[in-house]
Amino acid sequence: MPAGRLGGRVGHVTFWVAIWTLALGGLLYLLLPTLIIVVASFTAGEYITFPPQGLSLRWFTRLMALAEVRVSAWRSLIVATAATAVAVVLGVAAAFPLVRGRFAGREALNAFLMSPLILPSLVYGLAALMFVSAIGLPLSVPVLVLSHVAIIVPYVIRTTAASLALLDPHLEEAARSLGANAWKTFLRVILPNLLPGIATGAAFAFISSFDNLTVSLFLAGPRVETLPIRLFAMINFDFDPAAAAISAVLVLITFAVVLLAHWAVGLTRVIRL
Repeated sequence: MPAGRLGGRVGHVTFWVAIWTLALGGLLYLLLPTLIIVVASFTAGEYITFPPQGLSLRWFTRLMALAEVRVSAWRSLIVATAATAVAVVLGVAAAFPLVRGRFAGREALNAFLMSPLILPSLVYGLAALMFVSAIGLPLSVPVLVLSHVAIIVPYVIRTTAASLALLDPHLEEAARSLGANAWKTFLRVILPNLLPGIATGAAFAFISSFDNLTVSLFLAGPRVETLPIRLFAMINFDFDPAAAAISAVLVLITFAVVLLAHWAVGLTRVIRL
């Protein structure tokens, strides 16, 4: 083999080895803290340590005995589900003018709707608290749901808009030429093609709402404690290994939601075929 070709092949292999090493190293760096807290949640000791002092499920069992944890987890589930449902409706509706609209200020509107992803959570939480106080609304579950909607709806808008931009407009024209009205065209042609984007956005929205701490600290109120707030209190005032068990449960829920969204996206593709 000529020396030049051999040198080129060695350089090619070296390049991809470096890329894969960097990628795997970055992935390990991102996942290692999560893996550590999950392993630590199975400790048999009285404190959070790594490596754990023996393996046990005692702290997961203890979670079931803590009424405040059960109540806060149920409340987080209700808030995240309600906020995601509202965000999906608003996000899908907002995606259409942003993608297909031709009006002055469209880019400004898009930037405004995406601003919750850019603004620091502390700034938004404080601003939302001042707004709620100014109009005289008491801190409650509906207020918390609406505050979460504002910070998670950009995920639905972005993923739905991406799916809508890829949708072939000739499909809608064909449906209308065959006699379908606007609603039938939307329900039978447009919506099935948007479901992968909607499912992905809904998954991100649910996870962001369920795990949200910063905004919830401002707007939850003393009687509206969510699971992240309960976890924060346990870590702040009592370094209880049950906090590690809660963290492991949150990781499991997040992983389950991602898998569910992946399954939903694959199912919608099969249905379309």
